[in-house]
Amino acid sequence: MRDAGQAHRSGASETPAHPRPDTVAVWDFPLRVWHWALAASVLVACVTPNTFDRLHRTAGYAVIGLLAFRLIWGLIGSRHSQFARISLKLRAAPQFIVSMLRGETGRYLGLNPAGAAMLVVMLALLIVSALSGVMQVSVRFFGVGWIEQAHALSSNAIIALIALHVLGTLWMSVLQRENLARAMFTGVKRVPGIIRAAPAAPHPSARQSSDPEQIVEHVSVVPDLPPPRANPPVVAKPSGPARMPRALSIHDKRLGVGR
Repeated sequence: MRDAGQAHRSGASETPAHPRPDTVAVWDFPLRVWHWALAASVLVACVTPNTFDRLHRTAGYAVIGLLAFRLIWGLIGSRHSQFARISLKLRAAPQFIVSMLRGETGRYLGLNPAGAAMLVVMLALLIVSALSGVMQVSVRFFGVGWIEQAHALSSNAIIALIALHVLGTLWMSVLQRENLARAMFTGVKRVPGIIRAAPAAPHPSARQSSDPEQIVEHVSVVPDLPPPRANPPVVAKPSGPARMPRALSIHDKRLGVGR
């Protein structure tokens, strides 16, 4: 499976290297450092405007650097860091949010559709806020009204989105009975219950593997995306009588005789 292969190749960036048998490495170390560094930079930027201007500008430049890293890491990072499936998850986000409000969610090792939508909106707002902030202190755009308004509106929207992100994380932690904030510190999440409830003796058809990511890919019933609809098995047709002549009547053709 391609995803399992990617996870195996990116094993060097997954930590811890040997998680417990009931956990699996999901968030790699660079992504976790980026997440908390961005949270700290945004927090500093939110509490320092018009009071500690130098610190506010430093935090803004740090956000720009972190955004550049995230865009690059979304292309070359480990499986759950990449943007490869973001468009599919965005299309599933509205229905997922409705189900989440009803308390009905599936299990996603990486970002769920609501988290993917949150990531896209947050990155867009951070880009607008950071760039407008840089333009605001430049000679050419200093004092320009629409620049100041764009910076203020995007910054306020980021604060509201952070609050929504925290509430959503707490809600999903309750629904899935898992500390998702701790998972962003440790990088690991618990394996779906099917693995822990499985008998000790492995199935004869199951392959033994020391790679936890491969184990999850093999047995998980809730992958990052709904599994593709399986085609019905092809049943070999029993050998019948010799084929009828090609010159068939219209009635026979409609019935499929001779095909």
